[in-house]
Amino acid sequence: MAEIDDINKANAAELQQAFQVSEECAQTILARREELGGFSSWEEIQQVTGISDATIESLKDGGFRIRVGSTPYRPAKHA
Repeated sequence: MAEIDDINKANAAELQQAFQVSEECAQTILARREELGGFSSWEEIQQVTGISDATIESLKDGGFRIRVGSTPYRPAKHA
C-alpha cells in the first residue's frame, strides 16, 4: 500500500500503487478529485472508469480512508 492512506492527499504514483492502475487511470482519478474538490465517499471514487467494487473493498481493507475536508495533494509549482 502507498505511504499515504488518505485518497484526497495521494499523488498519482501513490494512487497507481494503491489502486494497481495505470498512470492514465491515476490521472483520471486525480482529475475527478479536482472536479469534486476532493472525494467525500467511496461511491464517488467508484464512479471513475476502471475502479471496481473489488478495488474499493481492497482499499478499505488495506486501511485507505476518505478524509472529508482534507486538502488534496498539489505538487509544488516551480517559478
